[in-house]
Amino acid sequence: MGFSAAGTLLTRMKTTGTRRILRFDKGEFEKVEDLLAVEKDFVLVVNGEPILAGACSPGPPRKLVYGVLFSRGIIGAIDDVLSFKSEGKTFSVEVRSPVPSLVPPINSSFTLPIESLIAAGRKCGDRAVIFRETGGTHAVALGDSSGIKNFFEDISRSCALEKAVGDGLLRGIDFSETFIFLSSRVSKGMVEKIAQCGIPIIAGVSAPTLQAAELAQRLGICLCGFVRGERLNIYANEWRIEHR
Repeated sequence: MGFSAAGTLLTRMKTTGTRRILRFDKGEFEKVEDLLAVEKDFVLVVNGEPILAGACSPGPPRKLVYGVLFSRGIIGAIDDVLSFKSEGKTFSVEVRSPVPSLVPPINSSFTLPIESLIAAGRKCGDRAVIFRETGGTHAVALGDSSGIKNFFEDISRSCALEKAVGDGLLRGIDFSETFIFLSSRVSKGMVEKIAQCGIPIIAGVSAPTLQAAELAQRLGICLCGFVRGERLNIYANEWRIEHR
């Protein structure tokens, strides 16, 4: 995916760290070095007001911030951000005055072959290096009919989603022709954020909640769960998944 060995090592150095632990296995204790995911506290300030405090995996904050703003309906385009500043754990932005809005229904006829969705799930599993080493991250990928467009791991499933969305926004990706893959259960709140971005297909490794499935149906979003191996369940708007 265009990453050099040095770049990959640098990324992993920032997002993981080691700690000596006591492990119990098969009746025996052993002192070992274990690899853990790193988290970084952050505060997002919009137009002088703190709107969000949380923790995420370390990394450039711009994609996270733009993803938060876009998926919450605070901005509708990149140009709505007038200024951006990162100082320590504080990310400060000035935006055009946000207009409160309801989550809109999806205006897209996008469909996807079931084989493409299953292949995307497999590729995401292959790329989840930090999760395999630490067991402490979630992963989110944005894709279209040509395949995976980006991939992010984070200790927060919301931040992983927002980084994927922010990256897509900054790259000018047409969200109405995309799907999003989540390595977690799918909640109503996640569906709301994804709908705000205009993404018509959601796929998750685990199950959705009932409320998530009902909301996805009303908004025209295809919601899939248990995308594992060669199987998946479709909980809403199955017409978006092509199957021969």
